[in-house]
Amino acid sequence: MKPADYARMVADYLLQAEAMKPGPERDALIAEAKQYRSYANVDNWVASKELQPPN
Repeated sequence: MKPADYARMVADYLLQAEAMKPGPERDALIAEAKQYRSYANVDNWVASKELQPPN
């Protein structure tokens, strides 16, 4: 997946969570959104041109 895909999924999950009442299902959506945001950050880091292999 591309970082843009992760960003879209984060936005979708957060919109769904906003429409829900507080509870475990809402908390799970927010947690998944945070996880996908982390995936996007890691993908960006790994794809960075400045990333150098270990010596």
